Amino acid sequence: MIGSQIAFGLIALVALGGGLFAVTAKRTFHSALGLGAALIGVAAMFIQIGSGFLGVIQVLVYVGGILTLLIFAVMFVAGDEELEADA
Repeated sequence: MIGSQIAFGLIALVALGGGLFAVTAKRTFHSALGLGAALIGVAAMFIQIGSGFLGVIQVLVYVGGILTLLIFAVMFVAGDEELEADA
């Protein structure tokens, strides 16, 4: 019982830390990576409570699909971001 509570605490720290990093990061790409950490933390929480199907769907749909699309979009637009930083 104590082990599962410690595991939940660590997973919650990963999810909260990723969300906080997604909000406070200065670069959009780093924000996307923080979002990925938060989504993986949520998927781990689903798996820990016994909803393995929801955890796998979370990883496949959100991390695998939406986050990949977001990272590709950021990579296509990243040139403009660096030009604005130099000005």
